[in-house]
Amino acid sequence: MKLLVIILNYRVTDLTIDCLRSLVPEIPSVPGMKVAVCENGTGGNAEERLREAITKNGWESWVELTAISPNRGFTGGNNVVIRKWLESAECPEYFLLLNADTLVRPGAFSTLVRFMDSHPQAGVAGSRLDFPDGSPNGSPFRFAGIASEFDRGLRNFGYLLTKVMLSMVMVELPPYQKPIASCPGEVRLIPLATRGIRMS
Repeated sequence: MKLLVIILNYRVTDLTIDCLRSLVPEIPSVPGMKVAVCENGTGGNAEERLREAITKNGWESWVELTAISPNRGFTGGNNVVIRKWLESAECPEYFLLLNADTLVRPGAFSTLVRFMDSHPQAGVAGSRLDFPDGSPNGSPFRFAGIASEFDRGLRNFGYLLTKVMLSMVMVELPPYQKPIASCPGEVRLIPLATRGIRMS
């Protein structure tokens, strides 16, 4: 398998279903790609709602649901899924950890796979994150530090101060119309919302 996308659900079942819905047009872009959803101890009817959405929408061929309890946090939930697939005969070449509140843009997965395939020295790759209006969400950063931590807060203190501070720490991002992979570069901090990881 080329790519396994892992999505954790913890108290965000509606967002997880919306995220899955945004993946539908992307599934054919990477042949054999699968999605593993981990219901990470939400309780109540979260597992039932996820199973119902998967069945009702006909996603069974590419979505697998694992339910665990109690909640094991971000690392623990991802590790449950990763361990299972590492021990399987279909061990993926790449894992993509995707936040449940993410809506995937067209071409995102194929771009990630092409980038990783053409850059064998890269162990981890992140993606550009956008706000709903299409403006960049201040990621990735060349280095982690105080300035990068104040990224979101600075947006409230005026355009000029924000531009000056962010230009010191943020990688220059192209307009959305340009391919995401058109600006690969080394960074020190990759957004946690989407991380592609090479397993070989």
